[in-house]
Amino acid sequence: MKRFARSDDGNGEGRKPVSAQRNGEDTLPRPPVGGVVAGGRKFSRGQAIRLLGGGFAGAALLSVGLTRTAAASTSSLSDSGAYQASVQRAFSGQTDLIEDREHCSAHPERLKTIGRAIGQQVRIERSSSQYALYTVSEPHQESPDNVVRMGLTGRQRLGTSDEFAATLNAQVPHPTFTEAEAEDRSEFVERLKDNGTHKGLIAIAPHGGQIEPYTDQQAERVAWRLARKKVSSWRCKGWKQGGGAHDRWHITSTDIHPASFPRLNRVISRGFRYAVAFHGFGQQGILIGGAAPDSLKREIEKAIERAVVGSGIEVRIAQPGDDLGGGSSRNVVNRLTAGGTGGIQIEQSFSARKGYGQAIADAVAGVYRSKLR
Repeated sequence: MKRFARSDDGNGEGRKPVSAQRNGEDTLPRPPVGGVVAGGRKFSRGQAIRLLGGGFAGAALLSVGLTRTAAASTSSLSDSGAYQASVQRAFSGQTDLIEDREHCSAHPERLKTIGRAIGQQVRIERSSSQYALYTVSEPHQESPDNVVRMGLTGRQRLGTSDEFAATLNAQVPHPTFTEAEAEDRSEFVERLKDNGTHKGLIAIAPHGGQIEPYTDQQAERVAWRLARKKVSSWRCKGWKQGGGAHDRWHITSTDIHPASFPRLNRVISRGFRYAVAFHGFGQQGILIGGAAPDSLKREIEKAIERAVVGSGIEVRIAQPGDDLGGGSSRNVVNRLTAGGTGGIQIEQSFSARKGYGQAIADAVAGVYRSKLR
């Protein structure tokens, strides 16, 4: 949903690969050999081998055992759709990775081995407590083929500025957790309410739970208010104990790929007449956007204004060029609609969601009630 320009800190990030002469041939330099982390402490390669007893056996344990320890996950997900990866710095030409902390690159053929492709989402796990969702935004041929590249801010999402060993997992939402289990274990789940045939309206919240609090409740409220109309709702909910759910689980709405979200995949091609997405942002007020006609935006604007009257909360319609206008054809709320022109995106400040979230949802439901058969 949100995409902001981000610059790097200039500490060597984004450097172009330097050619190295080897046997008379021009090759890329070998990947840097760094230390390893075990038991929360960082060891150099030499220290780790000595600790393990040295020699061939120690080196083997270092390359296999400690790498797996560093990349272990607490999410109880299957290993069949995962591979051990080496997360490295983005090259200078990979501007997208440097500017977008949610993006990474990977070898396309290696991705295929776990059923993923460029443009889809994966979770990358640095340790049992450091893992997050990423969009594989671009292909990059690598040798070895398990290299994954990120910008500095992408690596910092996993608690380090360094390169590191990790597990790249195809599983995005946890497949079995209840919401209570997901909250308790700092996890991410996907939910869908749908009768399999309804094409009138779908209410969505891609960033529910603690990612953008109260938005999932709003989508559910609209579906509940319009239950007799068989309205559908799709929500994702993520949590992180101690805070930071947004950093861990947020995927921009224009990046969300249905192949990574099984329940979304059931309805993405349905061709709904209308779709409404509830979001949260760090600005003040409420912003009405999306690719739907201006007439519908004005109806929703007026209905929400009545719902928050006396609060001092400003409600306005997004203008061309607004960063969070939601008008892109790639925005999931627009993709859900027939022709891509029926989506409404509602961005709301935290105070609007917390104090008026249910009233806003009721107002939105009221606008659509008369439009649905």
